[in-house]
Amino acid sequence: MSKVLVMYFSKYGSTKKYAEWIASELNGDVYRIKNIKQNILKNYEVIILGTGLYAGKIEGINIIVNNYEIIKNRKIVLFTCGVADYSKIENRNGIKKRIVDIVPENIMENVKIYYLRGGINYKKLNFKHKIMMWLLKKTIMKKGIENFNEENKEFIETYGQTLDFMNKNNIKDLIEYCK
Repeated sequence: MSKVLVMYFSKYGSTKKYAEWIASELNGDVYRIKNIKQNILKNYEVIILGTGLYAGKIEGINIIVNNYEIIKNRKIVLFTCGVADYSKIENRNGIKKRIVDIVPENIMENVKIYYLRGGINYKKLNFKHKIMMWLLKKTIMKKGIENFNEENKEFIETYGQTLDFMNKNNIKDLIEYCK
């Protein structure tokens, strides 16, 4: 049985880069989620899924949910990647709530979750995501500046910019947990 499987879903590259760093540090195998077959999961002691939170969804989580009976006695890790500053309590609570709303409770009890800050390049967004970001900006602006929370302020201040918060040190705790 191999030790570590790192699977990922990445639209714009941040999650992929983290997955590659993690697999390298743990001497594990790394696969895009779409290349994973059900029977491969039983060959690993540690199963790591990396994905972004896209429109309130965790892409690829079904690989864990649908195969939970096969992998429930293994170390399971989920890392999500996004732009929000996880050190801010408001952002942290929002991200945790989205994950808890998606992942069944019996599985949540056995999954260690990490949030890794990635980045965004508005020029590389597909049309759908550009529209979503524009609509989000429009919705936030309707609140009025005096009603902005910290996340709203940061979003408006950085809208349209290229942001990169990726740092190999961000995976340190996840690596230690998996060893």
